[in-house]
Amino acid sequence: MKEGPPVLPPWIEGFIDKTVQMLQNDMLKKKIQILILEPFLQYIIELVFPYVIIICVVFGIMFFMMISIIGLLVFRSSSAASLTS
Repeated sequence: MKEGPPVLPPWIEGFIDKTVQMLQNDMLKKKIQILILEPFLQYIIELVFPYVIIICVVFGIMFFMMISIIGLLVFRSSSAASLTS
């Protein structure tokens, strides 16, 4: 037996309709963006930024180490090949 969507009381549906209607206002959207979203995003960026820097440094060190290891392997294999011939 399939159940349909839950039936909401009329006062909740009215509240949702009024909220949706209010959010259609461009001035209110701009106010929400300036007063809520931008400070929240700025705060999140301030919290995450040090970790991003650490990840970039670790990635750079790992990349340098991989290139060094590959270079050493190629150099040793080419020098070993020239010694045996």
